[in-house]
Amino acid sequence: MRWRRLILSTCLSCGLGAAEPIRVAVNEWTTLNPLLLSRDTDGEVVDLVFDRLVTLDAKGNFIPQLLKGWTILQGGREVVLDLQPGMTWHDGAPIEAEDLVFTWRTLRLPQVRALADTVGGVATLDSLVAEGPLRVRIRLARPRGTLLSDLYSFIPVPRRHYQAGAKPMAAPVNFLPIGSGPYRVMERATTKHLKLERWDGYRGAHPGAWPAFEFADPSGEKSTAKAILEGRFHYAATEALPHYLVRKGALGGGRLLVHSVPQAAFGAFFLNCDPKRSLLGEVALRQALAELVPWQEFARARRFFPARLASSFWPPENWAHDPALRPLPQADRAEAILASAGWHLGSGGIRRDAKGRTLSLVAYERTGSTSRSMVRLLVERAAEVGIRIEVRRLPFQALIEKAAGHEGDIWFYGWATSLDPDVDSPLFTGDGYRTKANVSGYLNPEVDRLFDEGRHTLDPEARRKIYLRLSGIIWRDKPVIPLNYNLARILADRRLQGVSFNVLGQTHGFWPGKRGWSLVD
Repeated sequence: MRWRRLILSTCLSCGLGAAEPIRVAVNEWTTLNPLLLSRDTDGEVVDLVFDRLVTLDAKGNFIPQLLKGWTILQGGREVVLDLQPGMTWHDGAPIEAEDLVFTWRTLRLPQVRALADTVGGVATLDSLVAEGPLRVRIRLARPRGTLLSDLYSFIPVPRRHYQAGAKPMAAPVNFLPIGSGPYRVMERATTKHLKLERWDGYRGAHPGAWPAFEFADPSGEKSTAKAILEGRFHYAATEALPHYLVRKGALGGGRLLVHSVPQAAFGAFFLNCDPKRSLLGEVALRQALAELVPWQEFARARRFFPARLASSFWPPENWAHDPALRPLPQADRAEAILASAGWHLGSGGIRRDAKGRTLSLVAYERTGSTSRSMVRLLVERAAEVGIRIEVRRLPFQALIEKAAGHEGDIWFYGWATSLDPDVDSPLFTGDGYRTKANVSGYLNPEVDRLFDEGRHTLDPEARRKIYLRLSGIIWRDKPVIPLNYNLARILADRRLQGVSFNVLGQTHGFWPGKRGWSLVD
């Protein structure tokens, strides 16, 4: 991992004196606007600047945050939300029921939905009506098994400052937010750097323990350990080798801590299922590629750097995980699938079908990927069975745009699954296709129906059975090929205390999260 050298001040303004900020390395984020969140990294800061309606405790239970409480009526078709009294936005205005209604309406706007992938969740609730300054009534045509997850994902914004224009991403408030949480942005942020100070006006249930934070994109640094030892960061994700060396005492001189935690996330090949745009519109070709996943690389490294080969779209940290045992990928099965589908070896060792089409594909990966990246390893294995894959490298944002536009055949990047599997539905449904969240262009009416059924099923065990069925269909049809479930490897300054992780293996999205961090001598 490469890190960018930063010169960070050790003094903060606004009466904080010589308090040293906790410096956190986070890969580039896109926005600090809760209405437009599209990357996991966006939430790293937003969770300090804004309160949610409900949050999670360390055990994964939903607990009130902006809400005083909630009441479910009419068999789940009505929900009454009561806000905590006395809460204000950073500008001093009271947090009111009308702010929740405004946020819900804004999330439903087409220009917002196109950016934030709000196919499910709170944007699809049937109605929100303010009943007084601190009460909101939600009405639903059908009960929702996702209700508390929807409320967890609902981060209200002040209606006076967050009017969404034709170009929401251009709004100044995106990087100088007016929030409700215990920290506020000190000066206009960028996608690579920002400073937070603790806000003295916070009256909520979950305050922050430390006076200040500083977040920065570490992409220019050469050494994680050196960056922490020299004080440029207190917390940073790292690659396997430095983590291993610190863990064994060969690096850091005892001044660094290591954390490792399984995450509900994975690296994946996203495959173009649109038959008008890609040969991979044929499910047999997608199934053949899945038999070429380079699992041997994971096995060889496991002795030093544990890796978990993916066997289900939802990882073990997610309650929708499918524990069924699946056979390891085998190249001979790939050859048999290709031959059965009518793809036979031709001149030059490349397969062709009866129409004369050559089995040549284009794969996109992120600029800076190693020479032994998963894509490169797939290319090698594909060549052995007669598939030619051209690799093109792009910056991450350009890579995502290619995927959203269904340009190319294979896109490689990471994916973090959500607390409720319904949040991942845009990857696979017709609604997600319309918002460009369904990057694979995968359309299956049965999948659409099952996601809708799961969304409106209240019994937890019945819901789980629905998602197990979905998992089997996704595994069969291969719009996405998960490779290995992530293990977060973290290096931290020994002085950084209170680091913990939520049920998904993240340091944000729950309480206390980063709100409980502190530096001690």
